[in-house]
Amino acid sequence: MRKYLVIVFLVLAYLLTVAFAEVSNYKVYAQLSPKEKIISGKVEVNYVNNTGKEISEIYFYLPANLLKEKNPYLHPILVDSGYVRGFDPGFTNISRVTDLSGKDINYTLEDGKIFLQNYSLKDNYLKVILPKRLNPGESFGLVIYFSTKFPEAYTGDMAFCKNAFVWRAGWFPYELPFVNNEWDKGGRLVSSNFYLELLVPKEYKVAVGMDEVREEIEGDWKRVIGVNESPRRSLPIAMSPDYQVYKLSDEKSPEIYLYFYPGREYKARILASLAREVYDYYSKIYGASEHKRINIIEGQTTGFWGETADGFVVLGNTVFYSSDLITPYIWERLLEYLIAHEFAHLWWGIDIGIDFDQENWISEGFAEYLSITYFERKYGSKGGNLFPNLGDDYFLQLLKDNVFGDLNLREWFSELPYQTYLKDGWDEEVVKDFWNSVANGYKVKVYNKSYLALRALAFEIGEEKFDEIIKELYGNYKYKILETNQIERFLEDKLGINFDKFFKDWFYSEGKVDYEIYKVENINKDGKNFVRIYIKNNGNLNMPVQLEVGGERIVNSKEVFPQVIRVIYDGESGYIDVPLEVPFKYAVIDPDSKVPDANRVNNWYPRKIIYTSKRKAPLDAYVVYYDTVPSFSIDLSTGKINYASYNLEIYDPLNFNLSLEGFYGDEIKGFSLTYLYKLPKDDTLSIQLLYIDPDIIAGGLSFTKNIWRKFDIGISGNYWDKAYTLNFSLIYNELYNNKLYLDFGVLRYADYYSKALLSNMDVRLAIDSTGLSFYRIQGGFNKYFLILPQSYLNLDGMVGYINGNPDFEEMLSLSDFKSLTGDYLGKFKLRFSANWNLPLFRDQETKFLNLFIFRNLDFNTYLEFGGVWDNINLISKDKLILGLGFEMKYGFTTIAEIPISLYIGYAFPVWQGTPNPNEIGRFYSYITLGF
Repeated sequence: MRKYLVIVFLVLAYLLTVAFAEVSNYKVYAQLSPKEKIISGKVEVNYVNNTGKEISEIYFYLPANLLKEKNPYLHPILVDSGYVRGFDPGFTNISRVTDLSGKDINYTLEDGKIFLQNYSLKDNYLKVILPKRLNPGESFGLVIYFSTKFPEAYTGDMAFCKNAFVWRAGWFPYELPFVNNEWDKGGRLVSSNFYLELLVPKEYKVAVGMDEVREEIEGDWKRVIGVNESPRRSLPIAMSPDYQVYKLSDEKSPEIYLYFYPGREYKARILASLAREVYDYYSKIYGASEHKRINIIEGQTTGFWGETADGFVVLGNTVFYSSDLITPYIWERLLEYLIAHEFAHLWWGIDIGIDFDQENWISEGFAEYLSITYFERKYGSKGGNLFPNLGDDYFLQLLKDNVFGDLNLREWFSELPYQTYLKDGWDEEVVKDFWNSVANGYKVKVYNKSYLALRALAFEIGEEKFDEIIKELYGNYKYKILETNQIERFLEDKLGINFDKFFKDWFYSEGKVDYEIYKVENINKDGKNFVRIYIKNNGNLNMPVQLEVGGERIVNSKEVFPQVIRVIYDGESGYIDVPLEVPFKYAVIDPDSKVPDANRVNNWYPRKIIYTSKRKAPLDAYVVYYDTVPSFSIDLSTGKINYASYNLEIYDPLNFNLSLEGFYGDEIKGFSLTYLYKLPKDDTLSIQLLYIDPDIIAGGLSFTKNIWRKFDIGISGNYWDKAYTLNFSLIYNELYNNKLYLDFGVLRYADYYSKALLSNMDVRLAIDSTGLSFYRIQGGFNKYFLILPQSYLNLDGMVGYINGNPDFEEMLSLSDFKSLTGDYLGKFKLRFSANWNLPLFRDQETKFLNLFIFRNLDFNTYLEFGGVWDNINLISKDKLILGLGFEMKYGFTTIAEIPISLYIGYAFPVWQGTPNPNEIGRFYSYITLGF
């Protein structure tokens, strides 16, 4: 039987070679050495010359060599955080190249072109010198002997981590296409046929992105044999002795397998059923892919993320393990969308190939269109659709009503990021090479902007017609490389419409649409009543858009006769007359959000306002959120309410938040007001006001300005970040001392990437009724050093000086010394601290009552040295203090991977210039929440 199966597989491999002779064929024979983290062997290539010209050499890509060198643009501590035990290189070595008879063939290793990074480019390409020139359509057989090392890193791909080896594409040499009269830099994956024989230790479970897979046990080893029934772009693998395997037993094609770590089978069953539903839907609407087996693998790192290759989907560890913390099913729809997005890549990005360098939008934009359209056809496109309705889950309802809001998937995952991207000024042409694209907006433009443009295109030509076009594009370009201009030509040929302006506006230039209804008036034409809707475009791109006008007539104060009319506005005229037989009530442009509008609030006239006691987060309205019942506290000894408060918020998610709270207690009553206005690029303006009856007022005005600059961090030629943050504040504090404060502060980040150094300076002027009361100047720094892998030394210092007459609470103090319990005050302060962090446990997964997950444990040892003096001219060592502390830091995560840290420590002074017998040390503990 065993011999029979071997014959069947070899015959099948031969038949596939013949059937797909127009593409190259790869037979890969490899063995995994887990201890060395190396996979080595040979690949037999029957290369087919599809370049369209006579060639004398073939180029193969070696992407593992991009992992060979450290990133020289980042400080070692920033590089170290991406590795499990310190920097660990990945690479592919080539030991020999021969023809099929075993005769050596000349080859060279060449530097790579800049694509994803500008370092570790040495030996990126393997150039094989052919013994004779190869004409178009001819084939040539060769054998490449290779070994590839998996780096031990937290990358989720091309790495060993969490006792698993994962590599989606490029663990063995694969050919580069010849495009536009040059060899591609690595952004295009050509379709080929693959056959695999892989030896692994017998305890390993192996997920391979192939159609037919079988296993043979040979002593302590397992031979995994795989064959594809149709061309593929890569041969992805995931291997671990810890994997458990679940197969969806529904006897349907393709088979769906899940590979996951112990304890996740119930989640695997849910994910498998969602995957089947998504796949069947896509196959029905867009045509079935030819995959016969799809593997879903639990990833090595946490997060709601996914990556796809041929028949191979990796999902973040959070999806399998921690997505149900606190309340089950809260993220189930998000997981369904994630699966829908990754499965869409089996059609777009995998079966249909693209240039990932210039035109990644085709892969990500269409994947977003397919997945979000699937989601909205199932759960609706309007209102809150992200969270399920579980009426008996009180905590889920509490989160929806008071924390997250009733979120809409498209609005919050596509439209809001796109609107923020426009507001921050990152907009640029979508079709552009990765290196020169603005890194800050790259993901938004290829995912969100592209999807929203496709959504607008579908509205313009009709969703059903667009479904047909997607299906035909898939049928025509499966196994090929699809380009933007080909999509445009296909649409024009199919529909007889010129799409030049649409593609130029949305894919080849920057720009936006921002339609605003700014005036409405009633007019009469030929005895008929109309409303004239005045519309202006605050952007520079025009496109047709739907307009909805509503009105109603009320008769006898009871009967309501509504009228709703929808018309198409051409996008350019400036106004449109709409017949309306009842009194006007409202008008809204683009009521179904089909156009990528930069601001949806001004789409309404009058502006839409939602009054609610449950938190809402629409993008097209102002929200007035109020407490139905005041919050209060009760004195249990008397049963009386000793404090009550009532909260009111007015906000829109993109621009501002106004919060008003009234409070009443036994000894205090009043109100507080906070206003936050969000400016581009994280700049903010805030106002705070506090009034306490009868006559106490406090408040402040603050403005934060960020200075951005371009940084070379090795992974983008156009990456911007904050170099400085400036803060200006005006604060009045009648509550304590009736003073006016003028504050100015600077945070410097310019040396963070290269030196792991942060610094700051703050100046305060305090003014009372007599004039300048005092001024204060403070400066500090924070510097990190890498001591051992995952272990760092942090040096932190500051100096402060006050001139004038500060009150007690305005003095400089040693309150930041953990070793002290007393009050130490003065007008001059000098402090220096050193903290050594030593990790004890990493990458843990211990759950506590399904509320928290224990992740890591660190041990901190620190010194704190300094003092405060009353006069800068009278500094002496008698005020100096040296403290020593030891601290355990327990790291947890909870819902949505929000980190929680518990600190438990003991600190004591080891030396004091003037001994204080009361300072004998102290135990302490505290908790921090958030990122």
